[in-house]
Amino acid sequence: MTEPNPDEKRKHPRYTVCMSCEVTRSGETLYAETKNLSTGGAAILLSEETGVGEVLTVSFFLTQDGIEDANRPPFECAASVRWTKPEGDHFIAGLQFMAPSTEQRLLLEEFLTRWQGSTT
Repeated sequence: MTEPNPDEKRKHPRYTVCMSCEVTRSGETLYAETKNLSTGGAAILLSEETGVGEVLTVSFFLTQDGIEDANRPPFECAASVRWTKPEGDHFIAGLQFMAPSTEQRLLLEEFLTRWQGSTT
């Protein structure tokens, strides 16, 4: 894992977390992979381009040691595309989570705390 960069001016530190996720836009489900993750958003790798300002629903299982917990709901939240850029034959999109519920925010905070502790 990469530690958060103290020189970055981000409100939420980002962590290098690569995991599968689903993105829904206009009723279509796309499969993607996270590149990094924070409590405020994520960068994801997609096979299709998205537009800045587009609102997507992102969903992923917050695993422990790479194993999904069947008793833990997935993280699911609306997200706004803040930036996008091509990467090879795919696209990276920077997402900002839009008002996750308290439960969803706590799930993500707990996951990132465990993730950080498991990689140090």
